[in-house]
Amino acid sequence: MAKAGRSLKPFYVALGVVAVAGAALIVWAAGARAPAPIVMASCSGPPLGGVEPRGVSIGPDSAPVQITEYADFECPACAQFTVLTMPDVLRRLIPTGKLRWTFMDFPLQQHANSPLAHVVAACAAAQGQFWPMEYAMYDHQNDWYALDNPQGKLFGYAQGLGLDMDSLRVCVTQRRPWPRIEANRCTGERLGLEGTPTFFVNGHALGYIPAYDDLVRIVDSVSALAARPAAAPARR
Repeated sequence: MAKAGRSLKPFYVALGVVAVAGAALIVWAAGARAPAPIVMASCSGPPLGGVEPRGVSIGPDSAPVQITEYADFECPACAQFTVLTMPDVLRRLIPTGKLRWTFMDFPLQQHANSPLAHVVAACAAAQGQFWPMEYAMYDHQNDWYALDNPQGKLFGYAQGLGLDMDSLRVCVTQRRPWPRIEANRCTGERLGLEGTPTFFVNGHALGYIPAYDDLVRIVDSVSALAARPAAAPARR
């Protein structure tokens, strides 16, 4: 009688290990592979892909105070504002119902990694995680802004926030948000923006970077003014 063949169990175990290692390598490579460069278009023509500008907003549409912030993810002053001031805005001012805050993309030409950062943030926004992602990228700005390929770092922040990484990778690879980001940037250019961050309060340029106490005063004064009853017409 011929002897039974040697057990194939060790082979299948080894094959499983290779498969798991290969999957992990693919995940790592997705972040480590240098992404295709993102080229900013001229703002003189029609919107890219016919997409209209739209930022990421938080707070009620009916809020009497509407603040729009144009920002660049490599901008040091933007990082300082977001890390020091935005947590209080989100925790203390937005819940009053008096303020609606809108972030508008304004990546600057001289910042090579900023376009990719804006795409990653917009893809995080698609999963309802823009504000945590914004904070993470600004808080760790010094760790990624000068890298030849910051994608792995940015994906790491997203993974730490519990985002669906498969969906995020597809969104970033396909550059899905880029036409909207370009539309936002071109809106800022047409407004004559010369730097970041730039703030508008109910459509009027603020002209300086506000501290939290400044924002409290702005919200209180503008909302109080909006609450005043309209003056009765003068009798003739």
